[in-house]
Amino acid sequence: MRIQLFQYIRAKQMALLCLLLLVLSVLNWYSGDGLIAARQEFDRHNLYQFFEQESFDNDVVLDTYLLPASGQHERLSNLQLLNLKRDRFAYIARKNGKAIAIAVPATAEDGFNGTIDLLVSVDMYGRIGAARVVQDISSNQLYGVVDVIESSWMKEFTGNSMRDILRLGWQTISAENEYDQFVGASVTPKSVANQIYDALVFFQSNRIELMRGNSHEF
Repeated sequence: MRIQLFQYIRAKQMALLCLLLLVLSVLNWYSGDGLIAARQEFDRHNLYQFFEQESFDNDVVLDTYLLPASGQHERLSNLQLLNLKRDRFAYIARKNGKAIAIAVPATAEDGFNGTIDLLVSVDMYGRIGAARVVQDISSNQLYGVVDVIESSWMKEFTGNSMRDILRLGWQTISAENEYDQFVGASVTPKSVANQIYDALVFFQSNRIELMRGNSHEF
């Protein structure tokens, strides 16, 4: 009887140990590769709105060009125009191996020591596919950062090129455009339009280099 009790207790201990190991393995997965994979999937889902559906066949989350916040890069010019506050990716959309559009990050100043993060996709003709504000995560994460804030006014940039951008910066934004909802009254349309314009200048200056991609290399 005593032996059976000992075996029962031993079996319980082993079961608890196995459960603990399972929990630890799951936590380890989420804290390591699993967490990165989840963040990549989050970005992958949100990046689809920056490129035309079925216009690309690559994984835009992994086909990237890493842009440093330092403003210095041996192969890129005018990097300071993006005004980046942290390292961020440019995302490259390809069809049959050929680049068809690139989403370039940028940061606009709000005039009160604050900033908003932008992501602007541009096709090879210099036309904007989408310009959006993305949630500022205030961290150095490279994945899980494409959290788009909806705005009717930002959608007006779609289809425009450099010569059209500054005109949009002077437009009146009505309450229906939800502008104050995501950036606050302190950020002016002109500051956002100017930053998008600068992002297009950067794109035009570095289009060939950006098309190469570099993943995590500087």
